[in-house]
Amino acid sequence: MHKLLFAITLLFILTFSGVQAQFKIVGKSLGENNIGQALISIKLTNASNKSVYTQSDSLGNYIFLNLPSGSYNIFFSAINYVSQQRNFQLRSDTSINIQLMENAQKLVDVQINSKKPLVEKRIDRTIFNVENSISAIGTDAIELLTKVPGVRVMNDQVSLVGKGAVNVMMNDKLIQLSQDDLSNYLKSISSDQISKIEVITNPPAKYDAQGNNGLINIVLKKVTAEGIKGSVNTVFTQATHPTAFAGGNISYRKDKITVNSTLNVRKGSIVPFEQSTIFYPNQTWNVVNKDRNFRTVPSAQVGLDYQISKKALLGLSYNGGLTNFHSEENIKTKVFNHQSSLDSLLNSDANAKIRSNFHATNLYLKQSLDSTGKQLIINADWFRFADDKNRFFNNQSYLTDGGLIPNSFAEYLSTSKQNINLYTLKADVDLPFKTFKFAVGAKLSFINNESDVAFYKRRNTIYELDVNQSNLFSYRENTQALYVNLNKTIRKWDFQIGLRGEYTQIDGVSVNQRNENSYFQLFPTLYVVYRATDQSAWNINYGRRINRPAYRKLNPFRWYSNPFVYAEGNPFLQPSYNNNVEISHTYKSLFISTFSFSNTQDGFNDVNFIDASSNTQASKPVNFITRYQYQFSNSAVLIPFKNWQTTNQFNVFYSVSNSSIVQTLSNLKGAGAYFSTSNQFTFNKSKTILADINFWYQFPTVDGLNENESQSNLDFGVKTLLLNKKLQLSLNANDVLKTNKYRYSSLINNIRQEYNNYYDARQIRFTARFNFGNEKIKQLERKGGNEEERRRSN
Repeated sequence: MHKLLFAITLLFILTFSGVQAQFKIVGKSLGENNIGQALISIKLTNASNKSVYTQSDSLGNYIFLNLPSGSYNIFFSAINYVSQQRNFQLRSDTSINIQLMENAQKLVDVQINSKKPLVEKRIDRTIFNVENSISAIGTDAIELLTKVPGVRVMNDQVSLVGKGAVNVMMNDKLIQLSQDDLSNYLKSISSDQISKIEVITNPPAKYDAQGNNGLINIVLKKVTAEGIKGSVNTVFTQATHPTAFAGGNISYRKDKITVNSTLNVRKGSIVPFEQSTIFYPNQTWNVVNKDRNFRTVPSAQVGLDYQISKKALLGLSYNGGLTNFHSEENIKTKVFNHQSSLDSLLNSDANAKIRSNFHATNLYLKQSLDSTGKQLIINADWFRFADDKNRFFNNQSYLTDGGLIPNSFAEYLSTSKQNINLYTLKADVDLPFKTFKFAVGAKLSFINNESDVAFYKRRNTIYELDVNQSNLFSYRENTQALYVNLNKTIRKWDFQIGLRGEYTQIDGVSVNQRNENSYFQLFPTLYVVYRATDQSAWNINYGRRINRPAYRKLNPFRWYSNPFVYAEGNPFLQPSYNNNVEISHTYKSLFISTFSFSNTQDGFNDVNFIDASSNTQASKPVNFITRYQYQFSNSAVLIPFKNWQTTNQFNVFYSVSNSSIVQTLSNLKGAGAYFSTSNQFTFNKSKTILADINFWYQFPTVDGLNENESQSNLDFGVKTLLLNKKLQLSLNANDVLKTNKYRYSSLINNIRQEYNNYYDARQIRFTARFNFGNEKIKQLERKGGNEEERRRSN
């Protein structure tokens, strides 16, 4: 045993005596004012002429680790500074500080002007380059979207002209927020954080097939400089009543870590006005709903990126928000007889309380596979939404002389609780080769929706449950998807072909009803571009899409306006399918003309079912539409004068809708048109005083089986930038003429319905935004010689 211990000890001593000691070199690079200088390039060379490199951080510090003893040469260099070097022997940990002197013969700044066009037409999308737009100065993301050709923002709701509501992504990641939360989030993002906005009317195979109307992708600038940057902003809006918004964002980068976060809160109220007239065979009902909605909406977002290595990036993000909503409503229903004389009057007072919250987390891994651009991207997401709704309302009826009809007073309560959990796992592999590009990916999603709805009628002091109008609803939806995508360029031709397959399983249970279904669908895409000249290009594309119903449309909760009028969801609503074809021509990246055709099968919409015998009105979404839509769009981005930039759009469309339910018209067809102009002006050379005038007009048109009347909107705005453009102040007047009204009519059960709604759009808005950050860091960021290398590390 002693001999064995002696042998082990001797081996240990011999082994470690043969290992050469490892040392480190640390130091600091200083300027003439003894302040640490960042981004100083430092090269260390040993006796064998082998070199290693590093760079000083934001405080001027640098370090070399795990160095063997020996002879070394250290070399310091930077633009506009005199280079220095030292020779020394390394026998222990060593500290070397250096003071750099400014070069008396500084290099003259060389400016290379190479701007991208304001609007670019790519093979599968249209790109609005924000950095080249006057309209991007001193705005937020949602206001900026109003300046993008083809995009329409009305009452903070984002849509594509002629297509309707659209999904919004940030850096290729879908923003899974409600409309209110989405608008708050976009308002917190300054336009100077945005690199470009991509409008994808016919999304390629790598994106989910969900959504007939396309996608909008907001691409943020990369944080390449170390330090802190951010902004705080506040918005005060005066419509009928005031609304206040405050928020901010901050980003921090240090070495391999990047952190960004936003925090917002909105509080206020609006007064929407809704009026409907129903022409029954023997009576005419005129319903006026005067409503005041109160909302308090705080939300937050935080993200962390960690550069594991030069080829691997790990990211984690969280979004969360709350909504406290309550409303005060008065609903008056006037009932007229054949002679148009008042027959009776129904009055309902109501108040609703809604408490909702959402939580969304994302885990992100980007792994470069080689130096040619091959990469693997993995996303894991969890999204949770919960709400609790309570709506109290009463009803009482009056005679023409104002007298209360005996025993007509009644009180009711509708309640609903909903919980949605969504889990997704997605993997994408990009494989660019010398002659073509290939991509493949897969996605798994699991949706669980639970809701509990109940209806009560008050008797004396107790609310009694009405079991015939109460329901437990459970909904499961699982989807597995695979896609492939191929890009190829042949001389003046670009080709892209893709195929996505999605297999979906559905299980919905409502009281004694069950809806089980599974289906597999293929979604092909094809894009072809022909570049006739440097200034002229033709594009043709095709894609098939699916439109799955929103969860709220599946919830059978009834929202009563009065005992005769209510809206409810449909737990057995099915998805619709859409085929899209587009042919477009682009000239000088200024003029874009597009002809598009779309066909919708099993389209769904809300139908106001009317029973003339009981005078009840039940609004419910159902699958009943086959639709054909033709559209010709023209957009022009012009700069008539140096201080005037104008973006104009004119669309003409023709729609044919066929119905499969007997309650509606069998078909409805008609034409429509839309015109918009957005104009931005600058009044000084420094571009610190600006103004804008925006106008759009929607001509009468057919939307599904509804006939829409004309609608328009006129906005004015002025803006000034102060404190070296850090402080931005703006004043805007929206819907100046109060013409942004939603008016339409339809025919159900041969009974005509007319609607006239206005959502408090006329308002004055004052916005203040302050941008902060280390200006020295920003300046060094422009001078750094390794900017492209740092970008490549992402």
